[in-house]
Formats: sequence, C-alpha cells, structure tokens
Amino acid sequence: MSSRKKMNSLMLGQALLFGIIIVFFGFIIVREKVPSLKSKTTEEDINAYYEENYGNLDVRPGDFVYNEDDNSYSITYYDKDYKDLNFTITSTNNKITDNYEDNFVKGKSVIEKSTDLVLEKYNEIFKNTNYQNIKVEFKDLDKYNEAEVIDILEGNVYNTGYYSVSYYVKVDSLDDIYLNNLINSFNTIALNNGLVTNNYSVTFDNNGIIRIVEGGDFNE
Repeated sequence: MSSRKKMNSLMLGQALLFGIIIVFFGFIIVREKVPSLKSKTTEEDINAYYEENYGNLDVRPGDFVYNEDDNSYSITYYDKDYKDLNFTITSTNNKITDNYEDNFVKGKSVIEKSTDLVLEKYNEIFKNTNYQNIKVEFKDLDKYNEAEVIDILEGNVYNTGYYSVSYYVKVDSLDDIYLNNLINSFNTIALNNGLVTNNYSVTFDNNGIIRIVEGGDFNE
C-alpha cells in the first residue's frame, strides 16, 4: 500500500473516530438538556434513593414531575391516611435532596395549614375590636404526642391547647385587674366562637409604656 493510501486510511480512521466522539458527547449533552431522554434514569435514581433512605415508611408515591423552571425532577410521597403529611425527593443537576425532616417529621406544611385555619377564625372574630395583630403559633409536629398529632392531621385544631396565641392591645391603664379583665374578655369571646387555648402572650401598650403578660406552658 502506498504512503498516500496509508495517509488516506489514517485520515479516514481519525475522521471516523472524531465523528464517534462528537456523536457520543452530543448524546450526553442532549440527554442532559432534553427531559424526555433523561427522565427515565432520573426517576430510577429517585426511586433508588427512596428505597435506600425511606423504604420502610408507610407512604404512597405521587407522580414523577418535571419542573421546567429549575430543570428539576421530583416525586412526592404521601402518608397513606393524611395527604397533607408528605415529603418530596428532588433531583436537580443529578443531585438528589429531600425535605423529609421538615415536611414529614416536623410537619411544616401541616402546621402552616393549621395555623392559617386558626388564625383566619381569630381574625374574623376580633376584626372590629381593640385586640390587634393576632398571631397563632403551633409547635413542630414531632413535639406532640401521637393522639395530638392525629387531631392536628384531622383538622381538630380550634378548641385545643395545641397552639399559642399572641395579640396587641392599646390601653389607658396598666392596672392588673383591668388587664386581667381584658384577657378574660378575649378568652370568653374566643371560647364562645369555638376557640380556646391557655397559651397566650399579650402586649399591652399604654402610650408607649409596654407590658407583656403571658400564660400557659406552651414554650416550657
């Protein structure tokens, strides 16, 4: 074989190898950019992560979801009895994370929903009174006993001691009897409307002189 033919064969081989390399890396790039090509492997990765870390939980998986905004994939796992109690495993740029601790153990989404329900009712009842800036606070879900957790998950959160309530009142005097009457009045109105908790913090404001009165053992 002449040197010219050898050169042509070598160049052809190099060109073929170069073409294969381009196709290979092109496939990898496309696989990373196009969700439909990547999703099957990513779903398998998420399922493997779930089995390794949370396979013993009595939960049911939701749909495999692609989020176009951040190019991420996720599956949400729901408690079999209470849909609001859930956590999500997410894969972003091949890195897998989850919010199990916050959303399932601490029950952040459940607590937020419970807080909104109770606060909405307080605001409705006291909207035309001197009781202002009402706030409601639940503890993390894992701070309650099993019966209390079930109550909260089922929405039985109004007439309970599961939360603390705080509010602000402008007053003309900081006399103890007067302040106690205001607190008792607040509690009576709340109770008559199906709301009650022994855990409270009241900020009384007498022309800039502040006095805070607290009750209950919510933070103990």
